[in-house]
Amino acid sequence: MATMSAQDPVFDTSFHLRLLHPRLWGSWLALGLLFLLTWIPVRCRGRLADAMAPLLLRISKKQAYIAETNLKICFPELDGAGREALLLKSIRTGLKTFMGFGEMTWRSKAYLKGRIKVRGWEHIAAELAAGRPMIFVVPHTWAVDTIGRFITNEGVPLCTMMKSPKDAVFDWYINRERSKGGRVYERSVGIKPAIKALRGGDSFFYLPDQDHGRDASLFVPFFNHPKATLPALPKLVKLTGAKAVPILACYDEDEHCYRLEVEAPFDPYPTADLLADVNAMNRMVEQQLSRFPEQYMWFLKIFETQEDNQGKDGLYEEGIRRIRQGLPPEEA
Repeated sequence: MATMSAQDPVFDTSFHLRLLHPRLWGSWLALGLLFLLTWIPVRCRGRLADAMAPLLLRISKKQAYIAETNLKICFPELDGAGREALLLKSIRTGLKTFMGFGEMTWRSKAYLKGRIKVRGWEHIAAELAAGRPMIFVVPHTWAVDTIGRFITNEGVPLCTMMKSPKDAVFDWYINRERSKGGRVYERSVGIKPAIKALRGGDSFFYLPDQDHGRDASLFVPFFNHPKATLPALPKLVKLTGAKAVPILACYDEDEHCYRLEVEAPFDPYPTADLLADVNAMNRMVEQQLSRFPEQYMWFLKIFETQEDNQGKDGLYEEGIRRIRQGLPPEEA
């Protein structure tokens, strides 16, 4: 994990010699590949992603099972072929986004701005004109990092929270990129540093769809299924006076560009009904993902904590165990 200061517990993004340990050389090779991909024409990268996606779907059995489970819950109207087609499109979208991640490091601000099309910026402009910080409500789509970079490049100070990757090199690299123009806090330090930053005028990058476990959550419907949902957003809005502005980041396969879909701020928000406020957040994410389902990271365990299961096993664990045993997960 990257180190943090006691005064302001942001990630230490400076380079350390321990990152050159031989066991990390594979990660450096992966970063080198990202650098090379940055300079390959976008359409060529897209064709490479199209070719790789079916193979990745076949070999990533655990992730495919988690995604299949999520799609069965969220889109029960789809049959097996429909779910597979959607999942394949999502993998293509993810690969195309990942292959372009290096653009944020090695390409100019002008180049990046030309790669991003924005709908609804007037909502952000209105809050900036009013001098109010914003809480950007951002689901886990493949292109999610594009939002942060575009907003900070437009001069909006930003902070966010994230959990460290397991790889030390990518921990350093990703946090280095995300901290350009903003502050990145480790999720384990709690919400207080972000509240302080919001009160100081920074806007906040908030991920509404993470599962933080039973004790911290309310069970609120998400695609008509109870989901452990953190009730932090209305509380943050009330504490800081910020406006909650929903944004969805997309990769457009047809236009070979990124799209940011900005919605009007939640209003009135918060209300006297905490459960209704959390419901409103989940309904917005549903609406966004219903329009662009291929953009979402469906391999995430978004329904891990179950309302009616007091044991340790989440929704996915039995199926994952069967996969590891070489058995079909659907019989779990």
